[in-house]
Amino acid sequence: MSASMLKLRAKDAEDIEIISAVLQDSIVPVCDMVFQGETQSFIIVAQRLRREAGASGERICSALTIKGVTAVHAQGIDKQQCDRMLDLLAIIIEPAQRLTFIFAGEARIRLDLAAWSAVVEDFGEPWPVQCRPCHDENAEGKP
Repeated sequence: MSASMLKLRAKDAEDIEIISAVLQDSIVPVCDMVFQGETQSFIIVAQRLRREAGASGERICSALTIKGVTAVHAQGIDKQQCDRMLDLLAIIIEPAQRLTFIFAGEARIRLDLAAWSAVVEDFGEPWPVQCRPCHDENAEGKP
């Protein structure tokens, strides 16, 4: 049975907040992130936790494509560690036309943007999760 597929477009900070919420707690393999300089596109494939319609017990693959990317800066990520899985905590857009992916373990990717747009779209079939993320409401953390 096929799941309903999510597709969202983003053109401003409010839209990015929604996409960040949708992709929070996604698992992102390091090998599934690519910058295509010739088209100024950054593509990330995430294994997102489906929370819509009470489906929080499964994950599905989602592709996030950001166009209008002029540069990519990574911190705490080694592209040679292709098997490494990153836990996506948030996506933040700054007024200075920068978009930052914040991962657990202080890993980050910052994109410099110009006349940007973004689309996130599900693909494939969902699968059951082995365990769901648990957030300590009292923990002191920084974004």
